[in-house]
Amino acid sequence: MIEVKNLHFSYYQKSLLKNISFEVGQGEFLGILGPNGGGKSTLMKNMLKNLDYESGEICVLGKDLKDFSLKEFARISGYVPQSSQLKTPLKVLDVLLMSKYVGLKHSFSDYSQKDKDEAVKLAKSLKFEDFLERNVLSLSGGEFQRVLLARAILKNPKILFLDEPTSALDLNYAIELLNLCESLIKERNIAVVAILHDLNLASMFCSRILFIKEGKICYDGKVNELFTEERLKEIYDLNCKVLMQEDKPYILAIK
Repeated sequence: MIEVKNLHFSYYQKSLLKNISFEVGQGEFLGILGPNGGGKSTLMKNMLKNLDYESGEICVLGKDLKDFSLKEFARISGYVPQSSQLKTPLKVLDVLLMSKYVGLKHSFSDYSQKDKDEAVKLAKSLKFEDFLERNVLSLSGGEFQRVLLARAILKNPKILFLDEPTSALDLNYAIELLNLCESLIKERNIAVVAILHDLNLASMFCSRILFIKEGKICYDGKVNELFTEERLKEIYDLNCKVLMQEDKPYILAIK
């Protein structure tokens, strides 16, 4: 689905990504983890065409990312940000329908009844149909994140990008949101790439982990292989205990 080869990116002559190489397969939930300032968000912005890398290659579905127009790339990808900059008091339904914009014949076309029916059906399945007519700015953080995820899902993406989607959520909302992503992988065989800070959520949901520090990939592998006390000390300078529960490692920080 995605192949990154020898990626380098600099900003004002400061190297932020150094020789990054990895692949993301179909049906995979890849977690990008590491300390603050390590290059996680910069990597995702390059993968989303928001930044232009200076050397290396990113291929998506076998095609060079630089050969995609923004509209073409938007048709195959979905994105859920850490927080939205949306300030306009739109209805929730109108926010969901934004996902269908790339499929309109021209900019002044209206959305079809099929588009609207799909949005309503998905809102019902995610249990927020009762506030489709509400001002999106009136929603709680958890409700708003569900709307942003639904907007991304409505595009029927082949790849879903999540940038710290649970950082402002209560734990129950965070688990609910990632459960939805896991269900999407099973139902539609898509790939999910997520930047996460919560190590225990990463352990619960990610099929594979990239540890990035100082612009480099330090480790790439399964959660059970990488979540050790020694590696977490190396990556995060974290003193912790790793406890196994149902074959998954959970992290207990030590004061």
